[in-house]
Amino acid sequence: MSFVQLQRPLQRGAAATLRTTTTTTAAATSLEERFTRLRITLQQTNAVIQGRRYASVKSQGAYRIPNKKTIAKKMGAKKTGDQYVIPGNIIYKQRGTIWHPGENTILGRDHTIHAAVAGYVKYYRDPARHPTRQYIGVTFNREDKLPYPPGAPRRRKLGLMAVPRKTEEAPATLDALSPSGIPLAVTRLPQTETAEEAAPEPVEAAVKEPEKVPLTDGNSIISALIKEKLHKRRVQQAAAEKENERLKKEAEIRMNTRVLRLQDDYSYRESNWEIGRLVGDVGTIPGSEKTDSRKAKFRLRRRKRMCSFNAIKKRKAAKAQLREEYKARVRANREKRIAERRAFAAKTKAGAAAKGGNASTKVEA
Repeated sequence: MSFVQLQRPLQRGAAATLRTTTTTTAAATSLEERFTRLRITLQQTNAVIQGRRYASVKSQGAYRIPNKKTIAKKMGAKKTGDQYVIPGNIIYKQRGTIWHPGENTILGRDHTIHAAVAGYVKYYRDPARHPTRQYIGVTFNREDKLPYPPGAPRRRKLGLMAVPRKTEEAPATLDALSPSGIPLAVTRLPQTETAEEAAPEPVEAAVKEPEKVPLTDGNSIISALIKEKLHKRRVQQAAAEKENERLKKEAEIRMNTRVLRLQDDYSYRESNWEIGRLVGDVGTIPGSEKTDSRKAKFRLRRRKRMCSFNAIKKRKAAKAQLREEYKARVRANREKRIAERRAFAAKTKAGAAAKGGNASTKVEA
């Protein structure tokens, strides 16, 4: 705001003050005299005279997208080579797979490459995997280079704890041998139970029988019925506890029985499907239905639903098969009865014809 624009309002204010004064002095011609009459100092009007501007629009200096432009997508590399990252850091943001995930990295659903472990970023090519693709990986040491040499073990930080191993090992049986004499599979068998542990105890023997009450009146009869019902309930509870113990023993046997097979990397370990089988189905192994996270609960609920739906489908298929078998039996019985009737009709017809022929021969004679 320039001084020229403020001149007229100041003059108008100065004239108003001059009219109110009782003195008949001449109008001041200088700007300083006018400010003194208005009791306005130069320090107060310094901001106005210097022309300071304030926000004159509603946005007040906010960022506005110009016309014919969009919001910046901010693609490209977010981490350089040999830069330290932690799990979850974004390394490269892209549309499409310009860069592919390599060692210790994962690819998001919007093709963003994230770090899976804590380490150092490496941009590299791997002609053994693909001749033209370029990869982004993460190594645990800055001096490591990717790709690793062929046949070298993959480096992993599993975050495991040191646990003392048992000195007693279960007997191992060699299932098969390769042509070079290397065992292809090693089966670790669980330790056999003793005769005392293996001998099953009868459930009813563990539960004491109720005392017999002489049936003299109605109250004694009712009390006897109540005691009998309670005894049956205790027997059922004992049977349920025994079944749970049996399931737990089966789970321990399944966990302890492992088949170590010779893998492509010349290591003995279980197959992936066998590792998943150790968890077991929902409801068969005690404690397998317990989950920790919300997503795991959703997965478990979805799995239970699928199991129930599959069971319903199987029951429907079994019922349909039974209906088809019943219809086939009905059709077979019907055809059998029709065939028997036809045979009986043909037999009676043949017998009647034979009797008629005999009668005609007698008349001719």
